This record gives sequence, structure tokens and C-alpha cells, in this order.
Amino acid sequence: MIYAYRSDTGLRKHNEDSFYVPAEGEIPMVIVADGMGGHRAGEVASGKAIERIVRYVNRAESGMSGMTLLRQAINDANREVYEASLHDDRLTGMGTTVVMALLAPDRYTVANIGDSRLYHFDGQRMRRVTMDHSYVQELVSSGLITEDQAMEHPQRNLVTRAIGTSRFEKADVAVKSWRKGDTLMLCSDGLCGAVNDADIERIMRGCPDLLDCCDNLTELALARGSTDNITVVLVRNEEAGV
Repeated sequence: MIYAYRSDTGLRKHNEDSFYVPAEGEIPMVIVADGMGGHRAGEVASGKAIERIVRYVNRAESGMSGMTLLRQAINDANREVYEASLHDDRLTGMGTTVVMALLAPDRYTVANIGDSRLYHFDGQRMRRVTMDHSYVQELVSSGLITEDQAMEHPQRNLVTRAIGTSRFEKADVAVKSWRKGDTLMLCSDGLCGAVNDADIERIMRGCPDLLDCCDNLTELALARGSTDNITVVLVRNEEAGV
């Protein structure tokens, strides 16, 4: 696997996004989390969630299915963030989105809570794999507004699920196939809230270097007026046999 990433504070004072890319020899998985809360509580939430997920996955018993593993890892992270918010007034109400992928040569297991996204680029077409847990996504799914209108909606930042905001939370989990040369993109809504899917695909098509892709996507989000932190993680499959 080849990894690239960029996380930019943007117009915010602090970066409440966190991300994870494995070091050499570690279990291949990637994670992006976008925290929310009062004075720096968002960065605490996103950091704690990723730390717990990585720890759980690394300590899990072998033989567990990828879907079960990610569900349990996210449940563990949710407990950690929720209980921390109960015991520290400075952290009351904190929460975080999470999108992640556990990687294998021929497939990946994806899980998400909130509006951070995972896209799959096969060299020709960019496909959004995850569904946002947000108020505007419910409006889009109901046919009440379009995707373009959702990007301008005054309540576009209102998520309907987030880690740490309730004692129990449910992640969407699925297994998808991919091939050698395919690329996954994980991002916070600082990117996808400012840059539409067509422009994301255009940049991916014209940018074979992953580091350049991260920079080009981030700079476009900034140019389009993104007011949030922007995090992009890319991983290219260089291991599959086909």
C-alpha cells in the first residue's frame, strides 16, 4: 500500500481533525476523524477515538471478521469518548465523526459514523462509498434538495450520528472489493463540503502522485472558501494480484 495525507487547519484557530496512517509493519488501516465540541474538546474527541480504535484492532483476536472487528472497535471508542465527556466539564458534549478502512489486497472493510467520507477511485471513476449521517443528507435522500443545494444549506454541518454523543451509537459497516492501482480517499467535510464529487474526480484523474493530489484537493477546498479544518488521506493498492 502507498499512503499520502494532508491535514490543514484552514480558517480555524485549532485543528480538530485527527487521522491515522500505519507505520511499516503495522496492520494496514486508515482513519479520519473530525471532532466537535467546546474549547479544544473536538481535538480531544477525535484523538481519543482514533487511539482507541487502533488499540482495539491491534489487540483483537485473530479470526474475527473485519465487519465485526470494526463494529467492536468503534463501540469501544464511543464508550471512551462518551465517558470522558461525563467526567470533565471542559469536554461536555464533545463528539467526533469517524471514517475508516481496514485494508486487504483484494478487499477493504469500511466503517463510518457522521459526515466524513470514503471515496473509491478506480482510475476512471470516483465513487462515494459512505453515506453521510447528516440532516442535509436526509433531505437529499428524500428528494427535497439536490447535492449542490446541500453544500450551501445553512444546516449542512448538523450531523445525526457521532461518536461520543450518546452511550450507544451505530456505525455503518461494509466490505468492498478493489484492485491493484485503485485508490481510496478518506476526508473530513472541510474538503467534501467545499469541493463537489465531480471536481474531486477531476483532480484524481489528472494527478498520479498521491502527495500532489492531497495538496491539490486541499488548496481547491481553501480556494472554494472552506471554513473548516481539511483532512485528506489517500491509499493506493499496490498489492493485489489483478
